[in-house]
Amino acid sequence: MSVVCWSVAALPALALLREISLEPVRWLLAATVVPVLGLLVRQMWFAQELDRCERSLETSDRQNEMADELAGVARWSYDVVNEHHRWSQEMCRISGLDAETEPSDAVLGQMLLGGFGQVMVTLDEHANDRRPYAVEFEIEHVVTGSRVLRARACNCFAPDGTREQIFMVLRDITEEYLRIAEAEAERAAALVQAQEALRLANTDPLTGLANRRSAMATLDSAIMAARSKKHPLSLLVFDIDHFKQVNDTHGHQAGDRVLVRLAELVNRQAREGDLIARMGGEEFIWLMTDADRRAAREAAERLRWAIEAGTALAPVAAVTVSVGHATLGPQDASLTLFARADAALYEAKRHGRNQVSMAA
Repeated sequence: MSVVCWSVAALPALALLREISLEPVRWLLAATVVPVLGLLVRQMWFAQELDRCERSLETSDRQNEMADELAGVARWSYDVVNEHHRWSQEMCRISGLDAETEPSDAVLGQMLLGGFGQVMVTLDEHANDRRPYAVEFEIEHVVTGSRVLRARACNCFAPDGTREQIFMVLRDITEEYLRIAEAEAERAAALVQAQEALRLANTDPLTGLANRRSAMATLDSAIMAARSKKHPLSLLVFDIDHFKQVNDTHGHQAGDRVLVRLAELVNRQAREGDLIARMGGEEFIWLMTDADRRAAREAAERLRWAIEAGTALAPVAAVTVSVGHATLGPQDASLTLFARADAALYEAKRHGRNQVSMAA
């Protein structure tokens, strides 16, 4: 009975003792576990955030690479201080390299004509530029050979003003250069064709001499120049005597050979800067700059004799020419000068042909 009563009476004391003895332990556990759990939770959160950031960065890198590929541009950065290169996968593609190729010295030495040092010479010309600038250089593509790259570059500076980094956005402009070269070639070819067309338009197709159109234009210019410089100018007009008989007797092909032979003989007599032209049929002119009446007379006689002698033994019909010459007067225009020389030609024919006559 007493034992039971004591036990019952001791229960509150035991409960109190239990509470008194366990409370510090609980507080100790709470003080230890809760911060640890907090650290674990924060660590898990940081890990998740880091993983999210890494995935976001990878996504951003992939998007940048896709954007580079779509735009056809590459990125290349150079750490000037540490001499370290970084570039995008598109730079590898432009160079014909594997996508993961690192820009080592060996790779740059093979890819760049003259090595990166040659490129740096160009970049150093803009070492103090604070605004973007353009540079061009060649690379050696693994498959297609030499390519031309154009870079838009920008310098990054440290607070003390030293250049720390060079960032470049590049694209392959080889095809542009090829198109420009093709366009230049086409333009040059078109110019040659135009010049040839002009030459043909101004040239007698049989003899290769200037034709009437070209001769009259040149005569106009020569008269203006002679008056401006106050130099003499003379015009010789000549044609083949009895040329119709040559055609009637030997045929038109023989007549053509005579015309070609005469053109050769006259060209031998002409001076540099003179003009020999076929005005039509068997009529020709010889325009002599810086030539007065005496010089024109002497040239006309040489011409008459050269044709007579030059066709006598040639494999063409022997022919002679009659020559009229006129020297530019104060009132002469191209047509009046030509008319005066032409009148002198017919005067020579009236005197028996194979003659030289001077205009009044």
